[in-house]
Amino acid sequence: MNKLISKLILIAIFFSLNITSLKAEGYIFGGPKIFYYDVSQSDVDKTANDLVALGFSSAKVTANDAGVGFDIGAGFPVNDKIDIEAGFVYMGEFELKAVLTGPAETVTATSSAWTIPIVGKFKVGDGENNLFVKGGYHFWEQNSEISASLGKVTMWGEGFDPVIGVGGQVGNLLVSYEHYSFSGVGAGAGIGDGGMSALSLTWKSEF
Repeated sequence: MNKLISKLILIAIFFSLNITSLKAEGYIFGGPKIFYYDVSQSDVDKTANDLVALGFSSAKVTANDAGVGFDIGAGFPVNDKIDIEAGFVYMGEFELKAVLTGPAETVTATSSAWTIPIVGKFKVGDGENNLFVKGGYHFWEQNSEISASLGKVTMWGEGFDPVIGVGGQVGNLLVSYEHYSFSGVGAGAGIGDGGMSALSLTWKSEF
């Protein structure tokens, strides 16, 4: 967590030193996102094995593969084609359900991740009607655990990983697809090796 905070402070300093090079008209944005969690069978099996290691005879684990979240943020045009954006993203609720034997027990754990993406966006078209691609990095964190009668399995993660996206804008409405990479996390965080993908509907307003 301390490393994450340090990185965010460095980014804030970077923006404060370079804000004079940006055009005056900024904008705020936000809207809902549908997230798709890339959780493989091997991710789920690892969590089941961790539960068996606590002393259960067997464990069957299932997980949801989609959730609803949102984002909110601000953007600053560098020129007519390039923007810099930063925001906050809530990545929906992930749920694990484990059916255990020896002793018989059913436990359910929910968890959610949040992230702060900072990206550059390149636009083809004008300021109100365009297609765009974007890319950068996101600073994320997630913590949760499954508690059972014989103990608990802790699942957590934090990191600094790439994010990319494509989309289009008509007026103040944007539709986009983003992919968030994650390192060092398994099924416990609702994140497989492939990361998370999201479909977004975003409203934008200049300030």
